[in-house]
Amino acid sequence: MNIVINAYAKINLTLDIFQKRADGFHSLASIMQAISLHDTLTFKLSDRDGVQFTCNLSENDGIPSNSDNLVVRAAMLVSEWISSKHNFSTGIEIHLHKEIPSQAGLGGGSSDAAASIRGCEKVFGIKIPEKELITLASQLGSDVPFFLMGGTAKVEGRGEKITSLSSTPELWLVVVKPDIHVSTGWAYGLLDEQKDRTSHRLTEKMAKAISSQDYELILLLQSNDFEFPILSHIPQLVELQDDIRIAGAMNSHLCGSGSAFYGIAQDKSSAELIAGRLRKKYKDVYVAHTLARNEEYIS
Repeated sequence: MNIVINAYAKINLTLDIFQKRADGFHSLASIMQAISLHDTLTFKLSDRDGVQFTCNLSENDGIPSNSDNLVVRAAMLVSEWISSKHNFSTGIEIHLHKEIPSQAGLGGGSSDAAASIRGCEKVFGIKIPEKELITLASQLGSDVPFFLMGGTAKVEGRGEKITSLSSTPELWLVVVKPDIHVSTGWAYGLLDEQKDRTSHRLTEKMAKAISSQDYELILLLQSNDFEFPILSHIPQLVELQDDIRIAGAMNSHLCGSGSAFYGIAQDKSSAELIAGRLRKKYKDVYVAHTLARNEEYIS
């Protein structure tokens, strides 16, 4: 039997980045929000031991087929956990159909990893205790624990401290991925170069706005500390942000560390109209909406 799981993208409604810590990492606070744009993973048992991975894209498209791929690495971690706890060997076939653009700040790789963990659990008929699940997820990347939860959440620390929030009022989005790549390490370096830098520090206010379902305040408080330094260095992204607003979006912000931007539309029909305008100039334009937690994972 095949198990099919959707791996949803995310946007950061807020992203507050604080100073670098002694361990070399930055503490952050963010409101992460799952959106309907997704990859699809299909799982089935295999007679062969190990992980057999295929994808609709190739390594030339930036999708490795070995343990450099987070989907494969996640499945290997689950297999190792099963072997240590239940003493039986595992073989699994995983096919990934990519739709979320890479190097966009949308969390596609991390979401795929979380979906891989969930898919392996279901195929092998096991349930990993939550504490151990988060430990496994944290080994794969700082965003992976969020994608195990999905929906709307406040994320703190390096990404490992997650607080579930009530769902936002449904937001319709237009997401545009330009033909520009932004290195996350480079983006953090830009922040560190800024003397006397201060964060927006809007995450707590956003959490309260979501709790009270204050739609206007949710629109107003959206922010991303990466925006100013990155846009200062890449004028094409300033143009993209302006284009999204000119096309009719109520606001526009960077997705994670980029390079994609999202804009908020009034409703689905407005989002489709805005997307149509933007597709005259940009190739990768997507219409999506925010997701409540109960909409996620099994398709």
